[in-house]
Amino acid sequence: MRQLTTVTVISLALLLILRICEAQNIDISRERIPDQIRYAEPSTVGPNAEQEFVPLSPVKRRTARAAPIPKRSLASEQEDEEDIDPATATIPPDVEVKNDMIDHQYYQAETFVGDGETLKKYWINVEQFMKKPKAVGNTSHPLLSQSYRRAVGARLQFKFPFYGHKMSNLTIATGGFIYIGDHSHNWLAATQYIAPLMANFHTYLNNSNIVYADDGELFVVEWRNVQLKEDKDEHSFTFQTILHKNGDIVFIYKDVPYDISNISDANHPVKLGISDAYMFKHNLHQAAVPKRVIYEYHRIEIAAQKIVSNTVVILKAQPTCISFDTCDTCTNATLPHFNCLWCHAKKSHGGPFCTDEAGLHRRRQHWFEGNCYQRSKALYCDADDEDETYDEEDYPKSQLMPNGGHTVLPLDADKMKKTDKTTSEDSDEWKGHKKKEEPKGGVATLTMIVVFLVCIVAWLAYAYYNPHTTSGQILIKYRPSRWHIPSSHVRYSASVHM
Repeated sequence: MRQLTTVTVISLALLLILRICEAQNIDISRERIPDQIRYAEPSTVGPNAEQEFVPLSPVKRRTARAAPIPKRSLASEQEDEEDIDPATATIPPDVEVKNDMIDHQYYQAETFVGDGETLKKYWINVEQFMKKPKAVGNTSHPLLSQSYRRAVGARLQFKFPFYGHKMSNLTIATGGFIYIGDHSHNWLAATQYIAPLMANFHTYLNNSNIVYADDGELFVVEWRNVQLKEDKDEHSFTFQTILHKNGDIVFIYKDVPYDISNISDANHPVKLGISDAYMFKHNLHQAAVPKRVIYEYHRIEIAAQKIVSNTVVILKAQPTCISFDTCDTCTNATLPHFNCLWCHAKKSHGGPFCTDEAGLHRRRQHWFEGNCYQRSKALYCDADDEDETYDEEDYPKSQLMPNGGHTVLPLDADKMKKTDKTTSEDSDEWKGHKKKEEPKGGVATLTMIVVFLVCIVAWLAYAYYNPHTTSGQILIKYRPSRWHIPSSHVRYSASVHM
């Protein structure tokens, strides 16, 4: 009888919750995954915000223009750094790079200014490109035409190495850039971007469009006849970005009607180049959830005065430590700018991987938590690392797979036999004492649970049918539509101006 009463009360509670959800038009049957992103101005970031963005300082930005060797101390991850606004930080004219071939450590940049022949060599006719047998893409995406400050996701047919990190997903924005981060955050246009010409573009005119295509070897995006929002004369820009399977990035500028240096960044940042960052979670004692800080560790800026019509910029990807998959290839690698070490990180910290000595990559958190900054720990190869064995503390946990499924570690065969044997020996004794060892507090506990559920159901019913009361106002304030399901696929307002 008591069990029947409990089931009845629980059923009533669930029915009431479902009724409230239906009244609020909440879809609880599936996870809400956005098919588009409308990025807007950033909200104010206070001292207690869950997430912040730390850009490169002006000094490091100057260094990035030539031969960047960025270094960030471990103390900077433990303390809040000074928040420097890149939009207000200026670059002195004496640091301008005049040579056409520049080594940026991660990429080697080569610029062909006003070269029509080079443009013909690299420019891709997307419509013809789409006729290839394996080519996929879209020449008239409904969310990228007749739109402003909007971005849509696309999945690559190949693994694109960006700063050595193999990426499969990216986001194409109307603002003249590609976001290639693996986390959703407010600083969409701040870092982790590939920007041939990031500016305040829109595609409202009839001949404006953004098209893209992928044949498994390269991915091309074209911003075709896009205009600046504040340009009353409606000058049109046409340019492309091509991502190659080997990691090379090509910017092609077909039509640039006027000097890019004159484009205002009042309503949208104006950037040319690429940038990457890592996210670091700070566990603060006074905060219920970790504080996530995005640190920009490298940026390549292309001189705006060099970008005119018929200009091509080629960023040739250089080998990086993070791209090596095994300990032998990692420790035996000889790179011009990096000394590679094998990081014996636990499975809970992402598993073993190859890193540079400074730990400047997207796995910075794993590098730090795995104590990989201690050089003595990375001077040998461990066979267990190659097999990616699990530590004892990671034993019962499940690991998220790239395809969205889960894999659960089975028990050891010996442990399973031992467990079965122990269970078999104890089963007879359990059966003999099952009726005798019924907990004395079971009835009291069950009664308390039933009373508690009845009270909850009664309060919910009272609050739902009496919205003018204090209880009703509380229910309205904390209604299910305000609840958020933690997910990496959440809707967000992304930053377009810092």
